[in-house]
Amino acid sequence: MKRAVIYIRTSSEHQAEKASPEEQEADCRELAEEHGLTVVEVYRDIERYRVGNRLVDPSGTRSDRPGLLAMLRDAAAGQFDTILAWREDRLYRALKVTVLVLEVVEEHKLDILLAHEMFDPVVAPVKAWAAQMELKAMRARMTMGVKARLRQGKANTGQDRYGYERNGEAIEIVEEEARWVRQIFAWYIERVPILEIRRRLIEAGAPQKGSTVPRKIQWARSSIQAVLMSAQVYASGIKIHTRDGEAFEIPVPRILDIETYHKFLEVREANTTNKARSVKRDYLIRGLIYCDCNRKWGARSYASRRRNRKGEWVKRKTLTGLYYCRECHKERIHPDCPRTIGHKKADKFVWSKVCEVLSNPELLLIEAQKPIAELQQQAADVQEDQERLQKELDAITMERQWVITQARKGRITDEDMDYQLGTLTLQELNVKKELMALGEVARLNGLDDWEEVAREYLASLRDGLEELNSTPETKEERLELFEMKRKIILALVEKVLIGKDRKLTVIFRLNVRSLLRPVETNCGQIEMAGTCTRKR
Repeated sequence: MKRAVIYIRTSSEHQAEKASPEEQEADCRELAEEHGLTVVEVYRDIERYRVGNRLVDPSGTRSDRPGLLAMLRDAAAGQFDTILAWREDRLYRALKVTVLVLEVVEEHKLDILLAHEMFDPVVAPVKAWAAQMELKAMRARMTMGVKARLRQGKANTGQDRYGYERNGEAIEIVEEEARWVRQIFAWYIERVPILEIRRRLIEAGAPQKGSTVPRKIQWARSSIQAVLMSAQVYASGIKIHTRDGEAFEIPVPRILDIETYHKFLEVREANTTNKARSVKRDYLIRGLIYCDCNRKWGARSYASRRRNRKGEWVKRKTLTGLYYCRECHKERIHPDCPRTIGHKKADKFVWSKVCEVLSNPELLLIEAQKPIAELQQQAADVQEDQERLQKELDAITMERQWVITQARKGRITDEDMDYQLGTLTLQELNVKKELMALGEVARLNGLDDWEEVAREYLASLRDGLEELNSTPETKEERLELFEMKRKIILALVEKVLIGKDRKLTVIFRLNVRSLLRPVETNCGQIEMAGTCTRKR
């Protein structure tokens, strides 16, 4: 018996009333019984999800829907044979998403069955294009309506700023939140650190805005910064709302007085002119370090302290650089995260491992052999597919000429001609895209000398090590040497993992294909570990 999966999507609560998830699933299960299919999984996109720093609805125009992506991954793994959906627009409502879904369907020979429509893979791209045009027109009408409301000073939909809430067309103060807004600014003016403000807010049980998804972090640092960044709105009583390139002023009640606002600006200015952290330094492995907190580390400079003859702590004149974990919320810091490491020690350690690899390049070459062999095998198998796709392109060209001829003879209308030519164009784009992908693979037949090219490349890097390890005499030489080292690091190092006791593991990768042409594919990687200790 064939295996089937059900895909369910509602882009909003309003739409869920028209086609509820329960109704969609029931109709799809009935469809499965009619065709003798076994439902092995149900994928749902019925709630808002986070993309970057914002929440989005699972619209049919989006290609990053979690449920859809999970279904496509399982399809690629061969876990089912048929996709069941309520209607075609549950799967996609834009050309980009249509192509994404149909490519997977075609590649893995899947079937699509719809509970309330007939599915046609040829017409599907055209229907998606028409739906996309309809959505664009709807958005244009909605934008015109929103602008008209904003010009009248009426509140628009969207997330309410902390301290306010919308009541009809007006924005009103939430007194409980406004009290904490004033308290946050009072603490900030007293130069209380942000994380200490966070601790006090949590300890006092200060309320936060409601969210459609559970908060992973209570009073995150970014939430406090968002309150501080709204200082002008709180003090001026004017909210600037932008829409489609236009700015509108919406009146809101004031929460802060002007005196508090000016004091805030003075402290803000003092905090953003930290000379130590503004100094540019040579961070060799910047952007490559990761810890168990699953965060990419940053780099910064600071003035360390020492004891003078009187036993007093004073700042050193010479600045020090370090790499640090960006995770600042205690509850999310991994117990094995060392938090910081001196940039000189870390850079020296990683560069020493780079020198070791260049001195013995066989390590990278051996790791690259298997992936290259697999790519070459793929290249040998694509010739037949290329010929098939080329025949499809020739057939599309002939059919296009036939359609134009029929229109000239008056046998079909101009509307029919435009519709058919649009369909053929979409088919041609898909075939050309697939043909280009196969062409990339086919050219890998020329990788017979990849090892020789890679050896020459690594040898050229090794020959320059003596010069790179020399001591620069001028600032210009230092900068030049740093840039050369940095390029080698970026060419050979995938990432640097830091663990307990500041143990560093350097993961190397040799991108052989990038040596032969600019295509990003990691063809082999090795790991080298060690520990950077700090003097106590």
